Amino acid sequence: MNQTVKQANNPEPTRLVGTSWDDQGNDVAQSVLTGKSMKVRALCLTSPDAVLPIVFVPGIMGTRLKVKGRDKGAAWFPPEGKWDAVILLLRSLVRTAADRQRLLNPDKTEVDDEGPAYPDDACKSLLAIAPGKTDAERARWRGWGQLHGDSYEKILAFLEKSMATIFDPISQGQTLTPHWQELVMNRQDATKLGAQKPFVPLQEQQLRDAAELLYPVHAVGYNWLQSNKVSAERLAAEIERITAYYRSKGKACEQVILITHSMGGLVARACAQLPGMDQRILGVLHGVMPALGAPATYKRIRAGFEGAAQVILGRNGADCTAVMANAAGPLELLPTDQYRTWTNRGERHWLRVSYVGMGQRGVQEEMESFLGEGDPYANIYLNNTADWWKLVREDLIDPAGREDRAKAMREGKLAPSSVPDKGDFDKYVDNMLIAMELHQTILNKYHATTYAYYAADPEKPSWNEVLWKSTRSTPSKPESAVLELDDLNGTVELSFAHKYRVSFSIQDGTGPGDGTVPAESGAAPKTHSIQIFKHEGKSKMHDSYEHQFSYNAAISQAVSLYSIISMVTNSPSVKSLMEKT
Repeated sequence: MNQTVKQANNPEPTRLVGTSWDDQGNDVAQSVLTGKSMKVRALCLTSPDAVLPIVFVPGIMGTRLKVKGRDKGAAWFPPEGKWDAVILLLRSLVRTAADRQRLLNPDKTEVDDEGPAYPDDACKSLLAIAPGKTDAERARWRGWGQLHGDSYEKILAFLEKSMATIFDPISQGQTLTPHWQELVMNRQDATKLGAQKPFVPLQEQQLRDAAELLYPVHAVGYNWLQSNKVSAERLAAEIERITAYYRSKGKACEQVILITHSMGGLVARACAQLPGMDQRILGVLHGVMPALGAPATYKRIRAGFEGAAQVILGRNGADCTAVMANAAGPLELLPTDQYRTWTNRGERHWLRVSYVGMGQRGVQEEMESFLGEGDPYANIYLNNTADWWKLVREDLIDPAGREDRAKAMREGKLAPSSVPDKGDFDKYVDNMLIAMELHQTILNKYHATTYAYYAADPEKPSWNEVLWKSTRSTPSKPESAVLELDDLNGTVELSFAHKYRVSFSIQDGTGPGDGTVPAESGAAPKTHSIQIFKHEGKSKMHDSYEHQFSYNAAISQAVSLYSIISMVTNSPSVKSLMEKT
């Protein structure tokens, strides 16, 4: 918040008093009188006239969703703590694929903003400028209640407090806070931060210049079942609403900084393509963004999620197909036609099969073939042939519709000869075409002021490719074999010449990454960014982090603050704004 201090430097203990605004945007603070024996002083901070909101955009499943028209009816309330997780686990155990399809319907869900928002004491004081009667109301007005608290509350609070106190208020702005000194200024080394472009260290004067602005932290969730183009329009509307509020209080506020996580980066990139929005966004920091998609999306549609999460998110291919084939948002995480896997021999297609066959020397050896090489949309995603390795099985797309039609026929409300207007695969194709359009909309499109970070950690392997493998010999190449059985958890049984059967299974991910997004996709913004940071784990003395909680890592927080200050102090529009105020 970096406000001007209203008390002289004093070594005695000091508490921060929340400063609110009246209707004209004037600072108002209230405290209590204490006796002389009370040595804790009250510190009141005043607000700058220039405001630059920071807007955080979460990843897929990071936004709470409710059912439209049902008061607080949960469609997706991710668990906040172990007890919530146990309850959700038990509820999910009895949900069929049809149940999941009905519940997670993109047309019947919307963002829920009533999630838990419990800012700590420091944030309560800083959030006091927001409208609302309680701390929770003020945090929710900032959008914090839209997001999964366990995943994002820490980074929201971190940004709020860090940008509010770049300099120690007790020193009247003379001394950097220990937090900034240790996390940012002492880490300014390209190798330590993983900088992949020429690194320009920050100077203390840049921090002083940046400290002249107010940086309220907002969160904007979105319905991640819908296309990211739809979510981009919601983000644009929220940017206008947020900046308009601060202008209504007499503040200068025209632009925002976007901080994105995972799929939120696709939303921000699509938003920046909307008319005039590139000028409303000062800059963007993308964290662990699947810029070219992620092969894990294919794996999950075919085989379900991994570990304990599969019970909640989808136990198998039937669960996941019923939801993801009917929702454009998740399909937009599929690898684009630009995606390639890195190998020692160069780049290659990401979907392949490994088997034992007769080699050129007349002996059996391990061999491999590519599956659907070329155009992934035509050959894999929109493939409705008998190819066993295609993305979607038509019989798994609409279990809810089949149940509803069967019930209607039993009740005499539907004639047995009735045929739906569209086939199940045609309905899926509509969603896949929307996903393809999003891929084309953001192809090589980034905001002019883009920073990014990603992980290429060998200890956090990701699916940088999907490999179907068998250790048994086959009489011919398996790509043309016939599917006999599919357990929907990543193992299929194929027949050769209708008599020789061999099982193939999807292998675990082995590519360096963050456990979800492979390095190949995370690195894609490099040529379009001012700076991009590559985090390679313990082998390079970098923090090792999981995809979902990447912003909790000190190295990610350090590059976040570095990127924000760089955006602000190198911006001509900010310089012009400061001259006016």
